[in-house]
Amino acid sequence: MGGSVLIIDRRQPIPQQVVVDIRDRIARGGLAPGDPLPATRVLARDLGISRGSVVAAYDQLVAEGFLIATHGGTRVNPKLPGPQPRRRAVARAATKTSPPTELKPGAPVTGVLTTGLWRSAWRAAAADPRPHPASGSAELRELLATHIRRTRQVDVDPAHILVTAGARDGLRLALSAIGGCEGDLSAGALAIEEPGYPSLIGIARALGWRTVPVDTTAFRDVQGSPELPTGTQAVLVTPNHQFPWGERMPAGQRLSLLAAARRAGAMIIEDDYDAELRSAPAPLLSLDPRERVVMLGSFAKTLSPAVGLGYLVAPEDVTTRMRPLCVPVSGIVQDAMTRFLSQDGLRRHVAQARRIERKRRELFTEVFPEGVPMEGGLHAVVLLAPQADEADAVAACHRAGLGVAAISTYWASPGAPVGPGVVLGLGARTPAYLQELLLRLRKVLVPFCLQSPPERACQGFCPPAAEPVSSPPAVAPSSV
Repeated sequence: MGGSVLIIDRRQPIPQQVVVDIRDRIARGGLAPGDPLPATRVLARDLGISRGSVVAAYDQLVAEGFLIATHGGTRVNPKLPGPQPRRRAVARAATKTSPPTELKPGAPVTGVLTTGLWRSAWRAAAADPRPHPASGSAELRELLATHIRRTRQVDVDPAHILVTAGARDGLRLALSAIGGCEGDLSAGALAIEEPGYPSLIGIARALGWRTVPVDTTAFRDVQGSPELPTGTQAVLVTPNHQFPWGERMPAGQRLSLLAAARRAGAMIIEDDYDAELRSAPAPLLSLDPRERVVMLGSFAKTLSPAVGLGYLVAPEDVTTRMRPLCVPVSGIVQDAMTRFLSQDGLRRHVAQARRIERKRRELFTEVFPEGVPMEGGLHAVVLLAPQADEADAVAACHRAGLGVAAISTYWASPGAPVGPGVVLGLGARTPAYLQELLLRLRKVLVPFCLQSPPERACQGFCPPAAEPVSSPPAVAPSSV
């Protein structure tokens, strides 16, 4: 029988243990209706028990109707209802409703990871798997502190770093610690910037937090700055790369937000998700390193979401509350990243990725001169005419096999102020294939009247406006 082998407890009746094990396999789908069972001699040998015990178990299950005895051997009763057809039907239904993945926002370019150093780091880690404390490998946390100092210009104590399974896990830790400190979450709220990345907001709501959208541009200077909404316990922001436009929060606005958080007694959770991929200012953490800022970091954008590794930097008291809530990350993953970091693999990879991503953004602007590529990232925005139906446009893209997202989904409040549009990712497998996908996307979107965004939509981070064109321009294949 497939699956784990039954461990016999000699202190209990042996035939009954075999009966319970087979019943359980049938209930879980490990044994399907009509499946043959091993011969009694074979199963007795495999389990290290007498053949008579197996015969007694089979006889009982035949009497109960779970098994049938035939000339060809003992089988699971084919008339039993089986879970397999239902699971296959569910899988087929999910396939029909799942959006396509091509041009879907959030996917990095992963082809450049296939280097000898990357492969050797994983081979070495897998050859000597080791467990680590739930808060993370001490060696990895030391290397992360060096990485943060070099890329974020912040000197942090490795003791204030926790290794996580990514940004979502880090947010779970932070919100659980903050909520556990304050007590009943029903009286508190998480202020979220508008617009913002919806997946992290979903984590907060799943944990029971009430989310309140906040226009962070209102915090323009330290004196006389607005207050956070009443009851705010935490603020979730991306000051170095707001999604989807890629804007940076100005210095005065950062200080004003920090001052408002101190007055409200709220923690600031800063998601600094891809600072390595561009020239970014120091994070909020550098302005308030030991008081009210928790910084989330992840390797999902710089390496791959499949790595499932991130980190969190927090003040000492918050770190102390979070440690008991940590879920251990795979020791093999941590050791592989430790080797990759210690041998300068990440720095070299990021340098190459920045060159490739810059070329991809240039390719996007050739096909979509009206579009807005995110500075230092692999996302872009294409706005449609004000009268265009955004839902129809996105549905048309999905029918064409293109997994773009509606720009309105990044606003928690109804009605995005920039009008209808789509957000797309530029992480296709090769530049030539990306070009093919972009030309296909343009063909789908042209009927919805592409237009250049107004300056107020992206606050000065847009490229110069270009005249809309009605047909795809000729684009030379990229060599990167």
